[in-house]
Amino acid sequence: MGTFGLYDYLVDIASHRFDTALQTHDVELRVIGISKARWSRITPTVPYLKIYEEKRKVLDTRINVFSEINGKKIRPGINNYQIHFNLPSDLPSSFRSSIATVSYYIKIMCKAKCCQSKTKIVPLIVMNRVDLNHLDENKVAMMYDMNKTFATSGTLTIYFKTYRCFAPRQSLPFGIDISNDKKAKISKIVVTLVQKLEYTVTAGYANDEKKICKTERTDFCNETKEYCRMFMDVPQTVPSSVNVTNPIIKISYVLRVEVIFKFHLTLYEDIPVTITTVPVQHLVT
Repeated sequence: MGTFGLYDYLVDIASHRFDTALQTHDVELRVIGISKARWSRITPTVPYLKIYEEKRKVLDTRINVFSEINGKKIRPGINNYQIHFNLPSDLPSSFRSSIATVSYYIKIMCKAKCCQSKTKIVPLIVMNRVDLNHLDENKVAMMYDMNKTFATSGTLTIYFKTYRCFAPRQSLPFGIDISNDKKAKISKIVVTLVQKLEYTVTAGYANDEKKICKTERTDFCNETKEYCRMFMDVPQTVPSSVNVTNPIIKISYVLRVEVIFKFHLTLYEDIPVTITTVPVQHLVT
Protein backbone atom coordinates (compact mmCIF):
# COMPACT_ATOMS: atom_id res chain seq x y z
CA MET A 1 0.00 0.00 0.00
CA GLY A 2 1.21 3.48 -0.84
CA THR A 3 0.33 6.38 1.42
CA PHE A 4 -0.96 9.51 -0.30
CA GLY A 5 -1.02 12.75 1.73
CA LEU A 6 -4.44 14.36 1.84
CA TYR A 7 -3.88 16.97 4.51
CA ASP A 8 -4.82 19.87 2.22
CA TYR A 9 -8.24 18.31 1.73
CA LEU A 10 -9.10 17.35 5.30
CA VAL A 11 -11.22 20.35 6.27
CA ASP A 12 -13.10 20.62 2.98
CA ILE A 13 -13.80 16.93 2.65
CA ALA A 14 -15.17 16.28 6.08
CA SER A 15 -16.89 19.56 6.87
CA HIS A 16 -20.68 19.73 6.71
CA ARG A 17 -22.99 22.49 7.85
CA PHE A 18 -26.40 21.58 9.22
CA ASP A 19 -28.90 24.25 10.30
CA THR A 20 -30.68 21.82 12.59
CA ALA A 21 -29.71 18.66 14.39
CA LEU A 22 -29.70 15.69 12.02
CA GLN A 23 -30.34 12.05 12.88
CA THR A 24 -27.99 10.12 10.59
CA HIS A 25 -28.72 6.71 9.19
CA ASP A 26 -25.42 6.10 7.40
CA VAL A 27 -22.37 8.17 6.40
CA GLU A 28 -20.37 6.70 3.54
CA LEU A 29 -17.00 7.77 2.10
CA ARG A 30 -15.86 6.44 -1.27
CA VAL A 31 -12.67 7.12 -3.20
CA ILE A 32 -13.24 6.69 -6.94
CA GLY A 33 -10.80 6.78 -9.85
CA ILE A 34 -11.75 6.83 -13.54
CA SER A 35 -9.45 6.35 -16.53
CA LYS A 36 -10.86 7.03 -19.99
CA ALA A 37 -9.69 7.69 -23.55
CA ARG A 38 -11.38 8.58 -26.83
CA TRP A 39 -9.96 9.29 -30.28
CA SER A 40 -10.88 8.74 -33.93
CA ARG A 41 -9.15 7.68 -37.15
CA ILE A 42 -10.16 7.97 -40.78
CA THR A 43 -10.73 4.58 -42.46
CA PRO A 44 -10.83 3.75 -46.20
CA THR A 45 -14.22 2.02 -45.94
CA VAL A 46 -17.65 2.81 -44.53
CA PRO A 47 -18.23 4.42 -42.04
CA TYR A 48 -14.90 6.17 -42.92
CA LEU A 49 -14.36 7.17 -39.31
CA LYS A 50 -13.56 4.73 -36.52
CA ILE A 51 -13.99 5.76 -32.90
CA TYR A 52 -11.70 4.26 -30.29
CA GLU A 53 -13.14 4.67 -26.83
CA GLU A 54 -12.90 3.05 -23.43
CA LYS A 55 -13.63 3.91 -19.82
CA ARG A 56 -12.29 1.99 -16.83
CA LYS A 57 -12.85 2.35 -13.12
CA VAL A 58 -9.35 2.08 -11.65
CA LEU A 59 -10.46 2.56 -8.06
CA ASP A 60 -13.70 2.33 -6.09
CA THR A 61 -13.16 1.80 -2.41
CA ARG A 62 -15.38 2.44 0.57
CA ILE A 63 -13.63 3.61 3.71
CA ASN A 64 -15.16 3.42 7.17
CA VAL A 65 -14.06 6.69 8.75
CA PHE A 66 -17.40 7.84 10.20
CA SER A 67 -18.27 4.82 12.33
CA GLU A 68 -18.60 6.98 15.46
CA ILE A 69 -21.44 9.07 13.98
CA ASN A 70 -23.36 6.43 11.99
CA GLY A 71 -26.89 6.21 13.38
CA LYS A 72 -26.29 9.11 15.76
CA LYS A 73 -27.52 12.70 15.94
CA ILE A 74 -25.22 15.38 14.48
CA ARG A 75 -25.40 18.73 16.24
CA PRO A 76 -26.26 21.93 14.31
CA GLY A 77 -23.42 24.00 12.81
CA ILE A 78 -20.19 23.00 11.09
CA ASN A 79 -18.88 19.55 11.93
CA ASN A 80 -15.26 18.77 11.10
CA TYR A 81 -13.78 15.27 10.90
CA GLN A 82 -10.19 14.49 10.02
CA ILE A 83 -9.70 11.54 7.74
CA HIS A 84 -6.68 9.71 6.36
CA PHE A 85 -6.27 6.48 4.45
CA ASN A 86 -3.96 4.47 2.20
CA LEU A 87 -4.36 3.89 -1.52
CA PRO A 88 -3.01 0.99 -3.62
CA SER A 89 0.55 1.53 -4.84
CA ASP A 90 -0.21 0.55 -8.47
CA LEU A 91 -2.66 3.37 -9.25
CA PRO A 92 -1.97 5.55 -12.31
CA SER A 93 -1.26 9.21 -11.58
CA SER A 94 -3.83 11.91 -12.24
CA PHE A 95 -3.47 13.01 -15.84
CA ARG A 96 -5.18 14.97 -18.60
CA SER A 97 -4.48 15.27 -22.32
CA SER A 98 -6.53 16.05 -25.41
CA ILE A 99 -7.78 12.47 -25.74
CA ALA A 100 -7.52 10.89 -22.28
CA THR A 101 -7.85 11.57 -18.57
CA VAL A 102 -7.19 9.86 -15.28
CA SER A 103 -9.18 11.52 -12.51
CA TYR A 104 -10.00 10.81 -8.87
CA TYR A 105 -12.53 12.18 -6.44
CA ILE A 106 -13.79 11.63 -2.93
CA LYS A 107 -17.53 11.22 -2.46
CA ILE A 108 -19.17 11.57 0.96
CA MET A 109 -22.86 10.76 1.26
CA CYS A 110 -24.79 11.33 4.46
CA LYS A 111 -28.09 9.45 4.60
CA ALA A 112 -30.57 10.83 7.10
CA LYS A 113 -33.70 9.17 8.46
CA CYS A 114 -36.08 12.07 7.98
CA CYS A 115 -34.77 14.20 5.08
CA GLN A 116 -32.97 14.11 1.78
CA SER A 117 -29.46 12.68 1.71
CA LYS A 118 -26.55 15.09 1.44
CA THR A 119 -23.65 14.40 -0.93
CA LYS A 120 -20.29 16.13 -1.26
CA ILE A 121 -17.75 15.45 -4.01
CA VAL A 122 -14.17 16.73 -3.82
CA PRO A 123 -11.60 16.27 -6.64
CA LEU A 124 -8.44 14.49 -5.58
CA ILE A 125 -5.00 14.60 -7.22
CA VAL A 126 -3.10 11.31 -6.98
CA MET A 127 0.59 10.93 -7.82
CA ASN A 128 1.95 7.40 -8.04
CA ARG A 129 4.95 7.24 -5.72
CA VAL A 130 8.08 6.42 -7.74
CA ASP A 131 11.25 6.01 -5.66
CA LEU A 132 14.25 4.36 -7.36
CA ASN A 133 16.93 5.21 -4.80
CA HIS A 134 17.22 1.55 -3.80
CA LEU A 135 18.92 0.80 -7.14
CA ASP A 136 22.54 1.99 -7.20
CA GLU A 137 22.67 2.07 -11.02
CA ASN A 138 20.09 4.88 -10.99
CA LYS A 139 22.42 7.09 -8.94
CA VAL A 140 25.41 7.10 -11.30
CA ALA A 141 25.74 8.97 -14.59
CA MET A 142 25.57 6.96 -17.80
CA MET A 143 27.56 7.55 -21.01
CA TYR A 144 25.88 7.51 -24.43
CA ASP A 145 27.67 7.90 -27.75
CA MET A 146 26.41 9.56 -30.93
CA ASN A 147 28.26 9.15 -34.24
CA LYS A 148 28.12 10.85 -37.62
CA THR A 149 30.16 10.07 -40.73
CA PHE A 150 30.39 12.82 -43.32
CA ALA A 151 30.08 12.21 -47.06
CA THR A 152 33.47 13.72 -47.91
CA SER A 153 35.67 12.54 -45.07
CA GLY A 154 35.98 12.57 -41.31
CA THR A 155 33.72 11.54 -38.46
CA LEU A 156 32.17 13.16 -35.44
CA THR A 157 31.60 11.39 -32.13
CA ILE A 158 29.79 12.89 -29.16
CA TYR A 159 29.87 11.27 -25.72
CA PHE A 160 26.82 12.43 -23.80
CA LYS A 161 26.90 11.83 -20.03
CA THR A 162 23.89 12.23 -17.76
CA TYR A 163 21.66 10.49 -15.20
CA ARG A 164 18.78 8.29 -16.35
CA CYS A 165 16.50 8.81 -13.33
CA PHE A 166 15.53 12.11 -11.76
CA ALA A 167 12.61 13.95 -10.19
CA PRO A 168 10.87 17.24 -10.96
CA ARG A 169 12.70 20.31 -9.61
CA GLN A 170 16.04 18.57 -9.76
CA SER A 171 18.80 20.22 -11.78
CA LEU A 172 20.03 17.71 -14.34
CA PRO A 173 23.66 18.06 -15.56
CA PHE A 174 24.92 17.01 -18.99
CA GLY A 175 28.57 16.40 -19.87
CA ILE A 176 29.30 16.60 -23.60
CA ASP A 177 32.64 15.38 -24.97
CA ILE A 178 33.06 16.10 -28.70
CA SER A 179 35.57 14.44 -31.04
CA ASN A 180 35.34 16.39 -34.31
CA ASP A 181 38.00 15.26 -36.83
CA LYS A 182 36.41 17.21 -39.68
CA LYS A 183 35.91 20.35 -37.55
CA ALA A 184 32.31 20.40 -38.74
CA LYS A 185 30.58 23.59 -37.67
CA ILE A 186 28.08 22.87 -34.89
CA SER A 187 25.43 25.57 -34.68
CA LYS A 188 23.91 24.34 -31.41
CA ILE A 189 23.10 21.35 -29.28
CA VAL A 190 19.53 21.10 -27.98
CA VAL A 191 18.43 18.73 -25.21
CA THR A 192 14.65 18.34 -24.83
CA LEU A 193 12.72 16.39 -22.20
CA VAL A 194 9.93 14.67 -24.15
CA GLN A 195 6.90 12.99 -22.59
CA LYS A 196 5.81 9.97 -24.64
CA LEU A 197 2.20 8.81 -24.30
CA GLU A 198 0.87 5.40 -25.26
CA TYR A 199 -2.92 5.02 -25.19
CA THR A 200 -4.28 1.46 -25.19
CA VAL A 201 -7.93 0.41 -25.37
CA THR A 202 -9.48 -2.92 -26.30
CA ALA A 203 -9.97 -1.95 -29.97
CA GLY A 204 -6.58 -0.35 -30.64
CA TYR A 205 -3.86 2.02 -29.55
CA ALA A 206 -2.46 5.50 -30.24
CA ASN A 207 0.82 7.27 -29.56
CA ASP A 208 1.58 10.90 -28.89
CA GLU A 209 4.34 13.01 -27.40
CA LYS A 210 4.72 16.34 -25.67
CA LYS A 211 7.78 18.54 -25.13
CA ILE A 212 8.15 19.33 -21.43
CA CYS A 213 11.26 21.58 -21.37
CA LYS A 214 14.54 22.11 -23.17
CA THR A 215 18.00 23.60 -22.85
CA GLU A 216 20.51 24.50 -25.55
CA ARG A 217 24.06 25.68 -26.12
CA THR A 218 25.44 27.61 -29.09
CA ASP A 219 29.00 28.70 -28.21
CA PHE A 220 31.15 25.97 -29.75
CA CYS A 221 34.78 26.37 -30.85
CA ASN A 222 34.48 23.57 -33.47
CA GLU A 223 37.94 22.22 -32.70
CA THR A 224 38.91 18.57 -33.04
CA LYS A 225 38.46 18.08 -29.27
CA GLU A 226 35.96 19.97 -27.15
CA TYR A 227 34.16 19.51 -23.86
CA CYS A 228 31.22 21.45 -22.40
CA ARG A 229 28.52 21.16 -19.76
CA MET A 230 24.82 21.94 -19.87
CA PHE A 231 22.07 21.92 -17.25
CA MET A 232 18.32 21.42 -17.28
CA ASP A 233 15.95 22.45 -14.50
CA VAL A 234 13.23 19.80 -14.59
CA PRO A 235 9.73 21.28 -14.06
CA GLN A 236 6.83 19.65 -12.27
CA THR A 237 5.42 16.85 -14.40
CA VAL A 238 3.62 13.52 -14.06
CA PRO A 239 5.96 10.64 -13.12
CA SER A 240 6.73 7.72 -15.42
CA SER A 241 4.28 4.81 -15.34
CA VAL A 242 6.21 2.44 -13.09
CA ASN A 243 4.48 -0.62 -11.57
CA VAL A 244 1.09 0.54 -12.89
CA THR A 245 -1.26 -2.34 -13.67
CA ASN A 246 -2.91 -2.44 -17.14
CA PRO A 247 -3.06 1.34 -17.74
CA ILE A 248 -5.05 3.00 -20.51
CA ILE A 249 -2.37 5.70 -20.52
CA LYS A 250 1.29 4.72 -20.25
CA ILE A 251 3.68 7.62 -19.63
CA SER A 252 7.38 7.46 -20.38
CA TYR A 253 10.11 10.00 -21.08
CA VAL A 254 13.18 10.47 -23.28
CA LEU A 255 15.92 13.06 -23.47
CA ARG A 256 16.05 14.06 -27.14
CA VAL A 257 19.57 15.24 -27.98
CA GLU A 258 19.87 17.17 -31.25
CA VAL A 259 23.22 18.24 -32.71
CA ILE A 260 22.46 20.89 -35.32
CA PHE A 261 25.13 21.66 -37.92
CA LYS A 262 25.52 24.65 -40.17
CA PHE A 263 26.11 22.65 -43.37
CA HIS A 264 25.02 19.08 -42.52
CA LEU A 265 21.91 17.17 -41.51
CA THR A 266 20.99 17.12 -37.82
CA LEU A 267 22.24 14.28 -35.65
CA TYR A 268 19.82 13.23 -32.92
CA GLU A 269 19.32 10.52 -30.34
CA ASP A 270 16.49 9.64 -27.93
CA ILE A 271 17.76 8.53 -24.50
CA PRO A 272 15.13 6.77 -22.30
CA VAL A 273 14.86 8.25 -18.80
CA THR A 274 12.56 7.80 -15.82
CA ILE A 275 10.80 10.60 -13.96
CA THR A 276 10.35 9.81 -10.26
CA THR A 277 8.45 11.56 -7.49
CA VAL A 278 11.20 11.16 -4.89
CA PRO A 279 14.45 13.05 -5.75
CA VAL A 280 17.21 10.67 -6.82
CA GLN A 281 20.41 10.85 -4.77
CA HIS A 282 22.84 11.24 -7.66
CA LEU A 283 26.49 10.39 -7.10
CA VAL A 284 28.94 12.97 -8.42
CA THR A 285 31.45 11.40 -10.81
